[in-house]
Amino acid sequence: MSRDAKARRARQSRKEQNQEFFEAVRDLMNHPVVQRMKNYPHHCDTTCYQHCVNVAYYNYRICKALGLNARAAARAGMLHDLFLYDWHTHAAMTGEHFHGLTHPRVALRNAEKHFNLTPLEKDMIVKHMWPLTIIPPRHLESFIICFTDKYCGACEIADYYSEKAIPKNLKLPLGYRSMYRWALERSAALAKKLPGIGSSLGRMD
Repeated sequence: MSRDAKARRARQSRKEQNQEFFEAVRDLMNHPVVQRMKNYPHHCDTTCYQHCVNVAYYNYRICKALGLNARAAARAGMLHDLFLYDWHTHAAMTGEHFHGLTHPRVALRNAEKHFNLTPLEKDMIVKHMWPLTIIPPRHLESFIICFTDKYCGACEIADYYSEKAIPKNLKLPLGYRSMYRWALERSAALAKKLPGIGSSLGRMD
């Protein structure tokens, strides 16, 4: 097989996987409760909603490559931070100073109110802050979300400060910026089918 043919096959495979990803989470993305995450800042200028999209996408791609439950990984990623408050001001307003420890269970309770979750999805949501939280994950997918959550958080912070400090052509690992570009293009197409999706992905590069 020629190099061009391999490249075309790789592009087609990515396109199919990207479509599968959106099919797995589109009902969550357009749900009013999930949409509320757009109102809360998370990492710099990345909203809680955008962060969850990022984590869901990487959960899906990694679990798909490993032959794991990619659909559950995508859906749990979309809901893992459904705590619905601004954690930057939460302590001052409530006196609760342990957001990092408590928000996984808050997110799980909120998700259970509105969605039917599988045991795997529940484990991924409630364990995504491990090892900060004590009880370790029960599933490999749950270990993966621990990694993708921290990876995306680091990239979101780095991308914010890179506007002044780091050249835009410097590639972040695992195709982070290319995922942003693809998501922007795909969201425009989805906007024609599902109102609200077009603006749901936040700021893109």
